[in-house]
Amino acid sequence: MPDQVQKLIEKLKSSDRDVVKASIIEELGNTGDHRALKPLVESLNDGDALVRWNAIRAVAGFGADSVALLFRTIESGDRFARRNVVQVLGEVGGEDVVDRLIRMLMFDESDHDVMIEIIRAMHKLRPERAVEPLITVLKMSDWEMRWRAINTLGHIGDPRALEPLLAVMEDEDPDIRWAAAIAVENIKNRALKRDAEPDSQPRAADTLPPASLPVERKKPARDLAVSASQKNGWTVVKVEGEMISTNSASFRSYMDGVVSVSSGPVEIDLSDCDFVDSLALGHFNAIRKKLKSKNRKMKISGMNPNLKQMFKATKLDELFAIE
Repeated sequence: MPDQVQKLIEKLKSSDRDVVKASIIEELGNTGDHRALKPLVESLNDGDALVRWNAIRAVAGFGADSVALLFRTIESGDRFARRNVVQVLGEVGGEDVVDRLIRMLMFDESDHDVMIEIIRAMHKLRPERAVEPLITVLKMSDWEMRWRAINTLGHIGDPRALEPLLAVMEDEDPDIRWAAAIAVENIKNRALKRDAEPDSQPRAADTLPPASLPVERKKPARDLAVSASQKNGWTVVKVEGEMISTNSASFRSYMDGVVSVSSGPVEIDLSDCDFVDSLALGHFNAIRKKLKSKNRKMKISGMNPNLKQMFKATKLDELFAIE
């Protein structure tokens, strides 16, 4: 076998046919011989997509044994090689890989393609300690990096991402807003499931119903109705029915009007509200921030047990004043 490995390595270096190189790389990966690692890593920089893909799979097959060499390649390789190496590291995984990729995510935002691959690796590996660095990506100007970070935060499902994602739901880009709404819904559903079944394993986020899908309810949905009144110096906005993606914009418009024509604190009364989806939560947060900028208070009252459970499970009860 050692002689055969050396012959394959020499053939890989001498061949100028992509299909031949791709086949040799696959064979070298199957040998498991560590002498093949260096030429396999070098092949990550090949100009042919099939050669690179076979090299990625072959190097990943060496697992943790390939990590040190891969990170040396990141430090010395060009942009093209760095991107492919990060893709391999995402396949390899492991604590050391996660920690080093997170450091790159925090301090190496200049290379778009490498950053995208790091975020994709975080999506695959789902480390909770990546949440804070991913939140910082939400503030960057690169659209794809922000979009992938939003999806990854929803996939990880950590409630720490809720407030930043709710803020992103006010973004001017409709695709960013929608991605954030789905991410919030995934985190909310995951938290509720953990709260209800603490000993069970949470489902993957991509199996949870996104904000665009109907939610099963025990009684027919009621139309949204909103009204305002004054009580003990507070402007009380009463919400009746269900607040969902198709009608929550009208609630936001109504609240913008209430904030502009009133003064003092605002209470949102949900005692007759059956359901609130993630888009509506985004509106709640925007209203809270708007009132806070004017040094005005806001509280939410009258929530039914299901809404209270959702706010508690997602830790939104730490963000909003609730009675």
